Amino acid sequence: MKKIFALLTLALVVFVILYRQQIYVWDPIANVSRDGVKQGSVRVMINYSNDILADDNSTTTRRIYLVQHWDMAAKFATGQLRCIQYLACMTNAEQATGEKLVPGSRGKRDPYEGVTMTTRRIKFVDEHGALVEVALY
Repeated sequence: MKKIFALLTLALVVFVILYRQQIYVWDPIANVSRDGVKQGSVRVMINYSNDILADDNSTTTRRIYLVQHWDMAAKFATGQLRCIQYLACMTNAEQATGEKLVPGSRGKRDPYEGVTMTTRRIKFVDEHGALVEVALY
């Protein structure tokens, strides 16, 4: 029995190492804010290289934002996502497919363009023109 458990654990570790760019794990202490207002209904998942997958249930339409370092663009995740509820998701590829997010008008708010990514903070403008800021701890 111990040998079977050890083999299954080893297989899981090898799987995670091989697919570390595709596996996004839920980060329960990440904070998301829109124009400075904290959003409690947004779940953030991160992968090995701190790319984010943000699941936003704050409105009637569920939106899944995907921001990756390789293209520095905010997208709606359109590829296949395989998820374990409140734990992890796996994308269809290391450079996951997505529909490019067209930033909305900022109106009278301070202008902001593009995507800013550091190891602890990601900023982008959503489709409604709100500045979305994700803080990773």
